[in-house]
Amino acid sequence: MNFIDRLAHSCTQFIRANHENSASEKVLFYALSLTINTLLAYSTVIIICSFTGHFLSGLLVVIFYTLLRVISGGVHFSTSLRCCIYTIVLFVCIGHTDLSFSTYYCGTILTVVSLLILAITAPQGLKNQSRIDEKYYPALKIASLIVVSSNFIIGSSTLALVYFAQAMHTTRIIHLLFGKLDSLFDQFTRKEVTKFEN
Repeated sequence: MNFIDRLAHSCTQFIRANHENSASEKVLFYALSLTINTLLAYSTVIIICSFTGHFLSGLLVVIFYTLLRVISGGVHFSTSLRCCIYTIVLFVCIGHTDLSFSTYYCGTILTVVSLLILAITAPQGLKNQSRIDEKYYPALKIASLIVVSSNFIIGSSTLALVYFAQAMHTTRIIHLLFGKLDSLFDQFTRKEVTKFEN
């Protein structure tokens, strides 16, 4: 159990001990783990981007990636710590990428590709991550396309990268890649634990 899960577990135990009518331990643990993971990742991104002079870019990444993620879904790593580290690295890299929207039509191309991907895949993986009824999925797809299309008016290279990155996380190939990486991390962790025990 990593430190995020340990903290979530401690908070869960405290809440359950002091509030009789609280939710089940499983529900509380999941909600707290997700909240701690998100707050830790986002605050770290904002702090890093502030120190490097990319505060606005970092803020845009956090806000608009989260917005699109909520309505379009996407793949996750199997542990909260892996998700947290990956999110920090991804957001900081996007926030520090200086790409002109008009250079070689990069911004337009990325936005168009994002639209095409989301038109096919969104929403993805929301069944076990959200309480949104499946009957609203077509509306979520339309909302995702509207959010991405807004960048044709805004013309932001940062948003073009944000939308492309999130769109890719709804694809089968990234889902398979995350599965492979999870397996590798699990194997490495087991080896390290075995070495420590010996």
